[in-house]
Amino acid sequence: MIKIQPIVRNIILGEFEAYFSLTNGYMNMSSYAHRIRPRVELLTKKQVTITSLVVSLSRLKKEFKKEKPLIREVSIKNITTKLPLSEIVYENTEKFMEKFESLHKKIAIAHEDFFIATIGTNEINIIISSNLVTKIMKHLEVKPKITNHNFAAVAISLSPEHFSIPNTFFSLLSVTARAQINIEELVSTSTELIFVVAEKDFGKTVALFSDLHRENNAKES
Repeated sequence: MIKIQPIVRNIILGEFEAYFSLTNGYMNMSSYAHRIRPRVELLTKKQVTITSLVVSLSRLKKEFKKEKPLIREVSIKNITTKLPLSEIVYENTEKFMEKFESLHKKIAIAHEDFFIATIGTNEINIIISSNLVTKIMKHLEVKPKITNHNFAAVAISLSPEHFSIPNTFFSLLSVTARAQINIEELVSTSTELIFVVAEKDFGKTVALFSDLHRENNAKES
């Protein structure tokens, strides 16, 4: 016999807005129960009452309250930026990798420049300071699949301990998600989370994280 509780739990975990409203006490449980009842009945293959669903939601509310929140306060130490940036995408081939391995020996990349290469199974994605594009493409001697321009990087500096705390990345990503900002690339080091966005979204992204930085500093002082 399929029980109601795990089904409702999976539905809640699959809907961020529902999870957030339930754990923060905003949810109208009766209304939500009416909405999910057809789905629960389909999965359990039996009729389900609204009362039983509300009871299930109440139990889940208590359960989730004991867990770490999905969105938590993240203390930002510093914000740095790089722009303009460009993106070059190549096919991952032996010929390309031979040229790529000698890239740093042949082309000087200054401290103030930006360079990130992601090697995937089929493609290599390179995001660099736009002033390096011509030099790098000339050295690689392989026609890229895609070349895009007008990007910017916003690097959020954090204390190393944040990276071992669940939902740190999710909490910061939620800031850009709520503002409908598309993330072109997301890269992390041991102390930074770097957002690569379109230049048109650069100012908005910096402003959002600057506001968060100020709010956190005000609470800590």
